Amino acid sequence: MPRFEEFDKQTVLKKAMNVFWEKGYNGTSMQDLVEATGLNRSSIYNSFGSKLELYQGTLSYYQKESGGMFQRALLKAQNPLDAIRYVFEGFLPEILGDEKAKGCFSMNCKAEMGNQNKDIRKWLLNTQEHTLTVFQDLISDGQEQGVINKKQDAKSYAYFVFNAFQGFRMTGILIKNESVLQNIINNTIQVIQ
Repeated sequence: MPRFEEFDKQTVLKKAMNVFWEKGYNGTSMQDLVEATGLNRSSIYNSFGSKLELYQGTLSYYQKESGGMFQRALLKAQNPLDAIRYVFEGFLPEILGDEKAKGCFSMNCKAEMGNQNKDIRKWLLNTQEHTLTVFQDLISDGQEQGVINKKQDAKSYAYFVFNAFQGFRMTGILIKNESVLQNIINNTIQVIQ
């Protein structure tokens, strides 16, 4: 009778994600994943499929975790402009608290794998579109409420905020100065206020 191993799939995805995040997809070996997860190769293959399928699973796990940060910002905010600020500020503790902060897992994936695999490219485009839609909806609502200016349409501002957000996360890889990072947030908000 085959032996079935029991493990928490979310814990394994998180551990695998951290390895992929640190080393990249191409730099991560199956042995790295075995060591990080505590599972043997056959358990990884039987539970997650190929290395690529495991990587895709870690991307989905990351998306859920990041989505939770966005959701907390939306719940905390009194208006759409505050929500945008809180999205940025929600990532500050992670950036400042980790000397080896690795930036955004999705952006790292985009840089390494964006043109290597059609399924990953599709996932990246869908994730980007979702984030842009969240920002566009917030900006549109903020413009209707009068807390965001109407110098540009909501879609144009959504691309601006999205770009600023990605740049903010990348800057935080090397810059651990809270004042500098807070100024990026403040300047982003000031443009659309």
